[in-house]
Amino acid sequence: MLDFPSESHRKTKALSSRDGQAAHDDANTAATPATPPQAWAPFFTAALLFVGGVSFYDGYLVLRTGDMIEDFEKNPVGLYLLRIDNGNPSVFLRVKAAGTILALTGLSLLHRRHKRIAAPIAFALSAFQTGLLVFLEGPFS
Repeated sequence: MLDFPSESHRKTKALSSRDGQAAHDDANTAATPATPPQAWAPFFTAALLFVGGVSFYDGYLVLRTGDMIEDFEKNPVGLYLLRIDNGNPSVFLRVKAAGTILALTGLSLLHRRHKRIAAPIAFALSAFQTGLLVFLEGPFS
């Protein structure tokens, strides 16, 4: 008489071999991570420093131009802030500094919670600040 394995015996054997393969795959994946979690940190820090540096440089240029800033400022919100204080750039600079601090703090918090989302935002903000820096230096004017 032939002895055939029961249906439940075959299912148990299939499950155990599948679990063994999954454990083997997990061990291989853990040994070679795709991207180390800290690999992005220096680039992110550089992006934050760059954004802060360009913002600081922009504020320096506002102070350097003094009362003539109304002639150079292109941003309508910036012009409004300058006109509030009769051309004095103090309110304008405070709002610019607060906006920069808010953006950098928000990006840092986002980086702590959702690194995948923070990376493209940091790249976009750095690209925007690069455009601002090129505009401030005026090679096209």
